[in-house]
Amino acid sequence: MKSMKSMSCSLVFVSLPAVIILLLMVPVQARAEVSLPPVIGSNMVIQSGEPVTLWGWADNGEKVLLKLGGVVVGSAVGEGKEKSWKIQIPAQKPGPLPPIEVSGSNTLTLTNALAGEVWLCSGQSNMVKTLKKGAWCPYGGVLNEDQEVAAATDNQIRFYVNGKGWELCTPENAPHFSAVGYYFAQKLRSVLKEPVGMIVLAAGGRPAEWFTPERMMAGDADFEAKKVKAKALRDELGAKWEADKKADKEWRQLVVTAKSKGEQVPPRPANQLSAEQSKNLGENAAILDFAFIYNRDIRPVVPFPIKGFVWYQGESNATRGEEYAALMGKLIQGWREDWGKPLPFVMVALAGFGKPEAMSADAKSFPLIREAAMKVSGTVDHVGVISAVDVGDAGNIHPLDKKPVGERAALWALNHVYGEKVVSEGPGFGKVDFATGKAVVPLTSNKEGVVLKSPGGFELAGKDRKFYPAKEELKDGSIEVSSPEVSKPVALRYAFLNFPECSLYNGAGIPALPFRTDDWPLVPATLQRVSTQP
Repeated sequence: MKSMKSMSCSLVFVSLPAVIILLLMVPVQARAEVSLPPVIGSNMVIQSGEPVTLWGWADNGEKVLLKLGGVVVGSAVGEGKEKSWKIQIPAQKPGPLPPIEVSGSNTLTLTNALAGEVWLCSGQSNMVKTLKKGAWCPYGGVLNEDQEVAAATDNQIRFYVNGKGWELCTPENAPHFSAVGYYFAQKLRSVLKEPVGMIVLAAGGRPAEWFTPERMMAGDADFEAKKVKAKALRDELGAKWEADKKADKEWRQLVVTAKSKGEQVPPRPANQLSAEQSKNLGENAAILDFAFIYNRDIRPVVPFPIKGFVWYQGESNATRGEEYAALMGKLIQGWREDWGKPLPFVMVALAGFGKPEAMSADAKSFPLIREAAMKVSGTVDHVGVISAVDVGDAGNIHPLDKKPVGERAALWALNHVYGEKVVSEGPGFGKVDFATGKAVVPLTSNKEGVVLKSPGGFELAGKDRKFYPAKEELKDGSIEVSSPEVSKPVALRYAFLNFPECSLYNGAGIPALPFRTDDWPLVPATLQRVSTQP
């Protein structure tokens, strides 16, 4: 028996380390905590009046509960980090929400959330442009910015700022809010008296191609051919292009330093590539990096319910204006597919900039981009265009006067989305009659209180296709336009220049959008316009 006890003790002594070793050899699977996307968080605004889908991630098989004010409103089962769970919150009335609790292996509690009207703002730098200039936006700032920021005290307005989450409208946060988005929200609040949430997903200097889902180009042989050609050019010249950009950036920094010290500005370094080669490579980026911003910023917030979109972009597509309408049609269709409904889409007609010419020497044409927006509005349901043309700055592509832009976009939404009885568009032009040696233009809509604030903006051309400044006169609900240089006009344009004169407004103070009767191709520089305004 003694020997058996010794053997037993010996066996126990030997087997214990073996068990530990075996346990150590088994891989430990760490449980992932229940998580939410950045757009779902405390201080958020969810769309009122409709069920709202919240989503996130949890371990495969993990049960997720969602409580609203302590009451379970839904549950789901996690499917790992590659596939999100989804739970709906029932439709909520505008106003404060009770705490939202999401629990699984851990618990997340969201507080100070509201139900209200949610809009997504996107586009490039003029949508990014903030209420105040600072390190967050070197080209930021608006008219009377200090007063505007100090007055930003409405905590019923919330902004989702990429990388920061949801922020309340306070003088501390407002300096880095999109100015157009802020004035849009402020106007909605003043009329609807409901909370407003703005999701701002914009990126400066980016072409519309980068915001468009690439699936929208499936089967487009021309697009595929452009990709092949663009890749070949980048392979050939891309290294030199990047070197030129780096050298130019370093030179600009040296210039700033030299000026701050009162020293002589260093000479600009010579580029390895010609201006034409650099332009081509820049445009190729629109193709090679197609959908970059969409994949990075837009797609991750789907399906967060929103009321609609506000879009301010086009400067980076100004050398490809003829393609812009088709491209925007695809962008709008793709975004609406993502959200599963034909959400309203408000487009901003670009602010005036540069010289009074239809196309600049480097082939940039803001008129073609504005015209493309109007074509989209005329062919795609629930798309509107509002004007920023008259609040531009010839020398600043980021003009300071952003309040009219945001407010006009809000007026369009109030009228067309919320059914408010407000004037939301400028005077509309009817069919032009050239029979009398003049252009007679009937005003067909939004013409109450119409005025010509200043002479200028209208141009006439004969069969030679040379445009001359013309004189205009209001008569019996129409505008008569004439020019001594054009005895037999065949074409009329209004505000169809990069930086035009805008003279025609209605009683609500909203300007007419640019307009032309011809479809003639534009050419660079001043060939379309042969004299100055009288």
